[in-house]
Amino acid sequence: MHRRSRAALCLFLMVLASTLGAVARGETPAWPGADGKQIRGFSMQLNNPSGTAEYIAAIDELSAMGCTSINFVIAARQNDVKAEKITVIWDNMPSYANCEKICKHAKAKGIYTILMPIVLLDKAGTKEWRGVIDPPSWDNWFFSYGKYMKTMSTLAKKCDIDLFCVGSELLSTEDKRNQWIRVIADIKTVYKGKLTYSANWDHYEFPTFWDQLDYIGMNNYNELADKPGATVAQLDQKWTPIKEKILAFVQKQGKPFLFTEVGWHNLQNTIAEPWNYVAEGPIDLTEQEKAYKSFVDTWKDVPNSKFMGALIWEWRPGCKGATEHGVYSLQGTPALDVVKKWMKVTGS
Repeated sequence: MHRRSRAALCLFLMVLASTLGAVARGETPAWPGADGKQIRGFSMQLNNPSGTAEYIAAIDELSAMGCTSINFVIAARQNDVKAEKITVIWDNMPSYANCEKICKHAKAKGIYTILMPIVLLDKAGTKEWRGVIDPPSWDNWFFSYGKYMKTMSTLAKKCDIDLFCVGSELLSTEDKRNQWIRVIADIKTVYKGKLTYSANWDHYEFPTFWDQLDYIGMNNYNELADKPGATVAQLDQKWTPIKEKILAFVQKQGKPFLFTEVGWHNLQNTIAEPWNYVAEGPIDLTEQEKAYKSFVDTWKDVPNSKFMGALIWEWRPGCKGATEHGVYSLQGTPALDVVKKWMKVTGS
């Protein structure tokens, strides 16, 4: 063997041994890309103030099924779309100390961890949500949002979070480049890990600050059919132009992307309205399963130099996903078997 080839082989074996040793010790190996694996896991909302034990048990359950990444979602509140103040209400979630305990437990299980702080509205009229907030003073809103991010980035630092999401679905803010640059710069003074932002599936071309982040992030609630009954092959065809457009965009940006949310609820119209978390209609686990099969078909062979992976929305501790009406959590569903197989395949 050529001397240079032997040296390269030795280096590879050293990296491999280090990675395997870290897993054996319950440590998180290098962030995906360095170890050849994609982000393949679930999102978990930390919104139960008395649920710390349930969250710990859920992490153990996910780890046992092969989940290698968990996105922990924490929500702050603002009163309505005109409000300028954002408040973290710890009574609505596990305490700061328990959030830290939950995140650190995942790390101890050798799981990659993501922290995604979001903003929710206490009062919302028709078609009002965080994507259309419109405060009288954007400077005041960003000042409050920056304080929220400082709190969350400090939590991320304490928990050795692998990826921090600087925002989620804040469509009306995305043209405010200067304010976002200041917020992101402040985050970087505290948190030294990787950064992303979660854009909408139909709005990822609009944020003006992708150059400040490590990865393009977007949720995925694309409508792949207008009624139930489409085959997996037909859904795959619907994915083709969506996939081409995304990959062309991230190629232009010069950095890979990840799906920060991918999910289909368990109702019959899930493929037509995957975004509709208050949908009506009968439970139809077959439609949900087809949606996940098509997702895996479409993205399984894209290398992580372009596609860093995806986080399934969502995993709710104690949920009975097969029988609870309108939920996204996959407990007891045929779709879970699809996701389990996907999670255990190493990305290229």
